[in-house]
Amino acid sequence: MALRVNPISAQLGKLSLGISRASIRFSHSSEKDEVKRRQIEASQYQPHHGEKIWIFNHFLDGMTVYSHSPVVKAHKALRQIPFNGKKLKPSKFRKDYWRPLAMIQFPEGYGEVGRSVFQRLRECKSLHELSWDDSLLYDKDGKPRTKHERGKALNNQKANTIADMAAVLAGRGKGNKMWMLVPEDAEDLANVVVTDKGSVLQTEEGTKALVKAEVWWTNDVDRKHALRWSSNVSHYRFDQAGLEELSAEGEVEREAGSESQTALETLTAAEQSQKGADEKASF
Repeated sequence: MALRVNPISAQLGKLSLGISRASIRFSHSSEKDEVKRRQIEASQYQPHHGEKIWIFNHFLDGMTVYSHSPVVKAHKALRQIPFNGKKLKPSKFRKDYWRPLAMIQFPEGYGEVGRSVFQRLRECKSLHELSWDDSLLYDKDGKPRTKHERGKALNNQKANTIADMAAVLAGRGKGNKMWMLVPEDAEDLANVVVTDKGSVLQTEEGTKALVKAEVWWTNDVDRKHALRWSSNVSHYRFDQAGLEELSAEGEVEREAGSESQTALETLTAAEQSQKGADEKASF
């Protein structure tokens, strides 16, 4: 005798108990989306990133490194120093041998221009270190240099770094973002130089002008390593920076004659943090 099964009860018997596979799949996909969202957020630039470029100089060997931060990270700085010979590349980054050479500052909101300048300065530095002429084969007296002497001469990039700063800030090089279309907004127009003929360029896209930049020096005599500076660059010394005062209403009152008043505070904070790190390392 055949067993009769109710079709409704048969369908109910096929249902699985507990959590369904669909819910597990949706939960797993939501976790992956969250991880992807965090990775995207971590890859984005922080606010004001690129508006300041710090140049540090080794006061004994003349080596230079670039940084977006006033506090240099050792592993990033050592990557910028090539191997030019035995015992010529430091195995450790000793912060007591490095001093701030200069700091390039761009107007607020022009971090993209600063990142472009940073990239070109790094490329020029690599070009000086890897592609050089026969002048480095001989010293000032015309005598041939040894491998060690030639490596020390290649490490000394202080003069080349300052000359590269003047060239890149003047808009030299294809695709240099120092050139930007002349804005119509009055606030943005104040950040470009349109009065000097050398700072204005006529292109198919329209009229372009050089973005203003400030260079803060530890010793302003160093800027003479460059033959000429463009009119969009202003020069200051770190000790000339004034401190900002807060009024009773909470507004910032700036001293006249300087558009950037925070360079000295940033340099002081960097030196204090560096001093603290050296004291901890000594213990």
